[in-house]
Amino acid sequence: MRPAAKKGFTLVEVLVVIAIMGILMALLLPAVQAARESARRVQCRNNLKQFGLALHVYHSSGNCFPPGLISSDDGFSVFANANTMLLPYFEQGNLQRLYDPQKPFAAQSSAVAQTVIPIFVCPSNSKENPFTIPQLAAWAMPIGTTFGTTDYVYSKGPNDAWCLPWGAIPISQRGMFYVNWPCRVADIKDGSSETIAMGEGAGGPRWPLCHGAGCATPYIGPYGPIPATNAWIIGAIGSQMTESVGFITGSIWGSTAERPNKCPVTDTYGSIVNMSNCTSSLSGGPHTTANFRSDHPGGVQFLLADGSVQFLAETIDVQVYRCLSTIAERIPAEIP
Repeated sequence: MRPAAKKGFTLVEVLVVIAIMGILMALLLPAVQAARESARRVQCRNNLKQFGLALHVYHSSGNCFPPGLISSDDGFSVFANANTMLLPYFEQGNLQRLYDPQKPFAAQSSAVAQTVIPIFVCPSNSKENPFTIPQLAAWAMPIGTTFGTTDYVYSKGPNDAWCLPWGAIPISQRGMFYVNWPCRVADIKDGSSETIAMGEGAGGPRWPLCHGAGCATPYIGPYGPIPATNAWIIGAIGSQMTESVGFITGSIWGSTAERPNKCPVTDTYGSIVNMSNCTSSLSGGPHTTANFRSDHPGGVQFLLADGSVQFLAETIDVQVYRCLSTIAERIPAEIP
């Protein structure tokens, strides 16, 4: 009698099955990743909507939006930015009570500076949070060198200049946020549904900073490339002083002077020796403000003044883009 034949798979059959499984995984993986990114994008959109709600509740209580920054007239003492003024509207009242508005931001508690606020973080962005700026150790400030981040920045508009006195830039060239100036709904001449209030300002190693208008080469400091990661508590901008210790910054500000998603990211920089010059970098001015950027493929999400959120493609016409960022009815002739 012959023994019964053993049933099983041949080596060829196993290899065919493995190949089919590999093909199916290759087909399914992009779909899974797209679904995850879609969920992250929705969460990021909801965060911006929460900013919009907070801004409008703030406006309802004081008939104005918070200024982007509160500073001394000479610009050397920076006390608070819009993020700190909005903390109670994000259910962060206890954190705001730890922030002393009578002291410059650099004199605040390091515990406050290091606090991570979930609503300030876009889940699509990958970075350290909190993150460390080792260059600041040279100044031994009470606030320390470690900071919680934000992925959302305030619109300065098409004019990216930083000049004194702070009110020297005409209102027609401004965005909704500026230094020592609280914008009102009545100041938005082009309609709140047609005006950018905030946008994404992604950080991390994918978004290195470069120095100067139109720059294309990442800045290399004593600690290597500097990512465009923003500390939510800091409103100050870069200058010759920060550059002297090898540090430049993206800041909590965004301008439409540069196209969206420009990479490397232009730094936010005020030239101390040219503080009387209010000319936009588009017209040869010496100052710069970081561009908006996002980890969502193809564009950036923006919060409009009416509280809605819109996704603008990175290929948007630059004139339309700049018009959306000014509170004026149209772009002034001084800005190309």
